[in-house]
Amino acid sequence: MENKKNVNIWKSLQKVPAGTMFVPLIVGAVITTVCKGFFGFDLWSTLGNPMKDMFSSSGQMLIIGLMLFCTGTQLKLSDMKDALHRGVRLILVRLIVAYALCALFYALFGNEGFLGISFLAFVCAVTSANAALYMGIISPFGDKADKASFGIMLICSMPLLPLLFLGFYGQSGFGEAQVMQIISLIIPFVLGMVLGNLDTDIRKVFAGGNAIILPFLGFEFGSTINLIDAFRMIPQGLLLSLIYFIVVITPSYIFERTVLHRPGYASVASGSLAGVALVIPSMAAASNAAFQPYVDSSVAVLAFVLAVTNILCPFMVKFILTKHPADKPAAAK
Repeated sequence: MENKKNVNIWKSLQKVPAGTMFVPLIVGAVITTVCKGFFGFDLWSTLGNPMKDMFSSSGQMLIIGLMLFCTGTQLKLSDMKDALHRGVRLILVRLIVAYALCALFYALFGNEGFLGISFLAFVCAVTSANAALYMGIISPFGDKADKASFGIMLICSMPLLPLLFLGFYGQSGFGEAQVMQIISLIIPFVLGMVLGNLDTDIRKVFAGGNAIILPFLGFEFGSTINLIDAFRMIPQGLLLSLIYFIVVITPSYIFERTVLHRPGYASVASGSLAGVALVIPSMAAASNAAFQPYVDSSVAVLAFVLAVTNILCPFMVKFILTKHPADKPAAAK
């Protein structure tokens, strides 16, 4: 019997930056646009479960919980020492600047923001970093401290910090609902971390967990995007992408070059939006009704920023390395 040629769908997805999530996101958005935009019905609600929770936004929180658990199992406590040496300081610099600018943004423009960029979208963007893409970029030349920063970046990129920050704004303020939401996010991550450090077999079993989860998460993000509305957000997406690069890369790059006397590639490699940022608007609105009017526009503009930053980031790192080459492994500190 003649063997069929393998189509290599998965390998093709991996050639696209954040492709295992971004491509399903686009497919989900196309389905949503066609069904809702042209025919006026919700395909996933019509089909019902399990399709509804697998491919629409109704299943987002379950998928996020599973992703947090799988991520926690991969975080080795023994790596924290190397991360604290350099990575934590870089991440703290960028986060302090980002959250300070977020507070200033709200003071100047309120929830509505400016030029179509809402406060919600701004916070979700500038506080995010794609740890997975960072690890993929620096793996060939980064030293142990660079790679150990992956775990810390994952923690900082989770919805925990943005939700904590956003909880202080809006009509409801920061109360029991926000506290319980944060606790609910922490538990699966901590449980995974504890089990992964107690039993290395558990770490091995769940090592590929996020690879399985990301395509479904992409579909669920896409189910919230109407591409007709998204195309209207192109100017806002381009502007927010530019703001993102300036806010996220500049402070940590200056710190890395002048204080740590490093090449600067680590700061630039972290300059891409994490896919999980797209779910934060709906999570924030669930506990703070003041953000509800801005959820759809935020998801649309964040999807645009996700594409731009994930595509450009590897090329920016390559450019930095031509100017300031990475240390050789033997010379890594």
